[in-house]
Amino acid sequence: MDLVTTLLVGVPAQVAVFALVPLAWWLNAGRPDGSFLRWLGFRRGRETTDPLVLGATIAAALGFLGSALLSRAAAPITGTGYFVFLAIALVAVVQTALSEELFFRGFMLGWVEGRSGRPMLANVVQAVACGLLRLVVHWLFVSRGLAPCLAAFALGAGPALMVGWVRQRTGSLLWPWAAHGTGNLLAGVISVTMR
Repeated sequence: MDLVTTLLVGVPAQVAVFALVPLAWWLNAGRPDGSFLRWLGFRRGRETTDPLVLGATIAAALGFLGSALLSRAAAPITGTGYFVFLAIALVAVVQTALSEELFFRGFMLGWVEGRSGRPMLANVVQAVACGLLRLVVHWLFVSRGLAPCLAAFALGAGPALMVGWVRQRTGSLLWPWAAHGTGNLLAGVISVTMR
């Protein structure tokens, strides 16, 4: 898939796919919390100046940076000029970070917590699921070595656990999305500039 097709088709398609299950559940559940985006967590958060929230957000961003560098996420993006950096930004922040945050922290975290009544269990479940996704994607597309796959799991689950806690603490998906997008964006810029 060339770069323009990726930006025009791949980015919105991936976001749509990751939003389909949450949207179907929200519609079936009688539209709780009014707006779909508000229900997912697109709202101003509480306790956003808490040092623990800021620290967890920064630590998670560094974890997502490591995960993206390990998986060589920006490797397929080639070219020169400012368009490449726009492409990296869209793929890193919207296609990858927004998609995963919508599903794992926007939907799965709340769904498991609602079913179990246990916030800590919900956070661990969504983090493990995110780590398993990273492990499988790494195994399929990057390396089948045991150590790199376990590193992909750890670098997927660790930051996911932190941003899951931030989502629970603040009630907002914006901080987790910012952490994830920042880590991916930095990895993309590093990957392209180091070629």
